[in-house]
Amino acid sequence: MDCSVIYYIAYKTGYINRNLNKKFGKMPDIHVLNTTAAVSADDLKEKFANSLEQTDLIIVIGGLTAAENRNVMTLLSDYFSEKEMEVSFNKKILNPGGGKDGYLIKSSSKYIAVFPDEPEQIDMMIGSELMKNIDISPDTAAELPEPVITHSIVFAPEPDYALDKLKSKKRMNILTTICIVLATVIILAASAWIISIYWL
Repeated sequence: MDCSVIYYIAYKTGYINRNLNKKFGKMPDIHVLNTTAAVSADDLKEKFANSLEQTDLIIVIGGLTAAENRNVMTLLSDYFSEKEMEVSFNKKILNPGGGKDGYLIKSSSKYIAVFPDEPEQIDMMIGSELMKNIDISPDTAAELPEPVITHSIVFAPEPDYALDKLKSKKRMNILTTICIVLATVIILAASAWIISIYWL
């Protein structure tokens, strides 16, 4: 089954993208075909319409805590009404992390999963209970050619603070060594001077 991922006014997208790649890497029947981002209500509707044409599983991340006029569930509900799309089911995906619950919606043969923009919570929510509700035909998936993966946005990796700390520690070690060498030279020079004065 081909899948589209839409980040809607979402944070931590770099971390989430890495987690999704790992998660779906273990699910051979799910192929992430494209990844995109939406920053406004109209933008989300446009990206959502494009994803519905291309894939059978659309994952929308973010927008669950936005104000009502920008809330992802309000916007999707409006979209379904405008397009007169019938919804077979709308199930809540419980969030074990204590944040906003997600949703799994089915309309015709399309599945729409909505998640909060918290990497660890998404990781817990995409599990066997969710996948049991998505009808994937292994035979059909096996016959499909390998999809060409495209990304309309590129996610920059999050800053590696651990690496910065390591470099800082190395700089401190070099400075400490220089100070020790200078102190040793000064002590030796002072000792030699004192000895020369005493013996003269």
